[in-house]
Parts: sequence; structure tokens; C-alpha cells
Amino acid sequence: MAYARERSRLTGEHVKKAAALVAAGKVPGRGIDHADVGCPGLILRTTPLAVTWLYKSRVSTVRLGAGDELTPAAAREAATRARLALRDGADPRQDLQVLGHALRSGASVADAMDAAFPEEIAVPTDEERRRRGPWQWRDLVEEHLAAKLPRLRPRWAAQYERHLRRSADGALANRLVSLVTLDDLVGVRDRIAKAGAPSAAADTVEAIKGALDWAWQHHAPRAGLGRVEFPWWRDRLSMDWTSTPRTHTPRLDELARTLVIAERHKALGGTAKEVSPGMLAALWALVLTGQRAGALTGTLRANVVAWEGRPGWQIWTWPGSAMKGSRPHGIPVPPDAVAAIARQGADPTSRWLFPSRVPGKSVTPVGLTQWFDRLRGKPKAGRDGVAILRPEDDLLGAAGIRPWTPHDVRRTLGTYLDLERLGGAGSAILAHKPAAARGEQAERELAEAITLRHYVHSQRLDLKAEGMEVWCKAVLDAYEAALQKT
Repeated sequence: MAYARERSRLTGEHVKKAAALVAAGKVPGRGIDHADVGCPGLILRTTPLAVTWLYKSRVSTVRLGAGDELTPAAAREAATRARLALRDGADPRQDLQVLGHALRSGASVADAMDAAFPEEIAVPTDEERRRRGPWQWRDLVEEHLAAKLPRLRPRWAAQYERHLRRSADGALANRLVSLVTLDDLVGVRDRIAKAGAPSAAADTVEAIKGALDWAWQHHAPRAGLGRVEFPWWRDRLSMDWTSTPRTHTPRLDELARTLVIAERHKALGGTAKEVSPGMLAALWALVLTGQRAGALTGTLRANVVAWEGRPGWQIWTWPGSAMKGSRPHGIPVPPDAVAAIARQGADPTSRWLFPSRVPGKSVTPVGLTQWFDRLRGKPKAGRDGVAILRPEDDLLGAAGIRPWTPHDVRRTLGTYLDLERLGGAGSAILAHKPAAARGEQAERELAEAITLRHYVHSQRLDLKAEGMEVWCKAVLDAYEAALQKT
């Protein structure tokens, strides 16, 4: 048997009459559903036992509260909230339970409605917050990197990004920039330093200060720094750490024996996968030229040309954007060195002089460093903190070769040529500011510079060629000697 149905705009009188019917035991049949014409879906249901406010839709019926708990106005508001929740796929019953509990606890209808249906403040999207503010710390990081990185060379951009992103690894990420304190920033610094990386902590401190300076100067209102009159972080945030200049200079025989070991142990790590020919060629080029690994590994084949008038010689060039000093650079490479590098079998059709196994990519300084780690038997960090051991152990150490890095070659080359009274040539090869020469050497280098023309003049290629010829011969002789001994 269905409920009897009536329709009208419900008022307090309807509630009183319904309660009177229940009290007198005069509710007809199963009961009465009194629909409110002012709020679709709102029902005042009267049964022999109770009077109840309901919200009915096509798919569900939700109890709003007892008849005497809600005024008609409050019932309409509760019904509207229930309808919206159901439309959004949410369950309104928990909010309605809060409403009923508040009313039974003596709260006014208004307070109970506030407790059950608090006003929701729209949360801005990341895009909206970054456009209008106020910024959270992660917004500052993203906005600053977007402005800063395009102005940096790719290698330095990657390092700067890594330093700054460390600051957003923890709880600071979601904090408003306006609420960030010195304690927060010192905490970031100490967290990184405690992980065993004081140099990384110092780099992150400088990146943080740079980001805050940029925001304060250019976007203070959006960043939440509009009321900051003095950039306190400049003097208050620091890292008590000073880098120690590297002084290690590998001996010529150590470089040569490294080349021999690298050629004989192409497959490392217990697999049959060999190091790429491009990587092996890059190692040879590193030792033979002393160039910085970043510029060297990214050498384009189009920037390698034959040296007219010097059969077999090549001129390798790099634009200023690839160089640390932002000035174009070029070096001549002797025929024997060209042949030694070509012998490693790098793909001659690649646009890169030192192509990677990845199509269209060159080898990288990071890849070179990782290869050195494998040659030294350095364990690799695996998943879940489990180290991956190298079955070959330390091949370089076993051969009596002290640890050296790609950058150390530059020190060896410069020292060797200085001892050969070719210090000016060494500085030119390494793209250093030429050292002030004296006496006969100064006169010879000055005369050489005066007679050069165009690129040969600007790059002092003849002077560099003299140094490259001496150095490359020494490396190749040391390599042959190492082959004979092993």
C-alpha cells in the first residue's frame, strides 16, 4: 500500500498537524508523503510512528532529520545540499548525521547547518595560484626555474635545477612563501648536509637565495613578499663550507694504462653488453685533447673540419654556448690522434662525433663518470637500497692506477706542456687565459700571433698545434709502452 500524497508549500503548521496525527493515532493507512512545491524532492513523511523530513530523487531516498528538528527552511537547505552531493557522486548521509547530532545537542538550526555543511572555499589550481598568488614554495621553484633555465647552458641548467628542487623535497613544498622562515631554510640546508653532501647543501643554499631574490625583485606581490622591505635571507642564510680545489694530477702512464684497460674490458658488470664505441672514442679524445667533458662529448661532426695545408690534421671547434668561458674555441688534432680515435669504431654517419647507443644522442659526461665507476668496481645503488656489486672489482686500482676524473686530464696536459716550455700552448688548448710569457718564449708566441690570419689568428691554431703534437705523441708513446707491459 502506497503512501497518500499531498502537495503544498510546507510550513510549520504542516509539521504541527503531522505531529498531532501521530500523537492521536489518526495517521491514515501506511502514512502521508507531503511534497513541498518550493523544493523539488523535499518530503515531509508522516507515519503512525514518526514525522520525518526526506529528500527523494529518482534513484535514492535520503533521511534529512526528524520533523521537529528542522524548520521547513532548514529542511529545504538540507534537501538542496543532499541533491548537490548526490549529483556529484558523493554520499550526503555523513553530513546529515552531523546535522542531526548538532540539533540534538542543543545547537541552533543555523549553527547546526554550519557544522554539517561548512562553506567550502574553492581551492585554486596550480596554474591559477601561480598566475594570481599567493605562491607556495613549490610555485616559487617552478616559476623561477622557468625564467632562469633558458638563460643557462644545458649542463649548468640541469645542475641548477637539481640544486633548487632539493628544497621542495619535504614539507616546505606546500608552505606559503610569505610564511617561510629562516628555520625552514636552515632545516633544508641541514637535511641535505646530513645526507653527506655539504657541497650540495651549499649549492642549494645559493639556489634558494637566487630564487628568493628573483621573486622579491620581480614578483613580490604574487610571491607573498610584498611587505618584505629587506631580503633577510641574503645575510642570514649561509653554509659554512668552502670547496677544496682538486690538485690530483694523474701521471702520463696512468692515463695510458687506463686506455689499455678500457679497451680490454669493454663488457663490465657480469653481462655481455659492451661499452659503446662512441664512449670509448670519447675517452681517447678526452686523454688526447684535455677538453672539458661537457663540451667534448657534445661535439658535432659538422664542427670538425680538415686543416687546409696540414694533411691529416683536423680542427675541432665549439661555439661559445658550449664553453665554460662562453667564447668560441677550437683545437687542432694531429693525424695520429685522429686515427687512434677513429679506430674505436664510432658511427661515422652520426651527427655526433661521439654517438651514444641511443639513436640521435651523444654520449654524456655522466655516462663517462658512470663508466669510470664500473672500471673502479664501485657498487651501484639498486632498488630498495640493495647495492649491485661489480664482479670485476677495481680494475684500475689492481693495475696501480690512482683514482682520477675526466677533469684531471687537463691538469696533466697543462703541467706536461709547461715542463716542455709550451705553457702558452697548453693554456690555449685548454681555453685558459694565456699565461704571461717572458723572454724568448714571449717573443716567439707574439710573433706567431701576429702572423696568423682569420680563424687561425683568433684561435692561435699554430701555437696550439705545437702543443697538441707534443702531447699526443707522448700519450700514444705511453700507450704503446703500456701495451708491451700487459
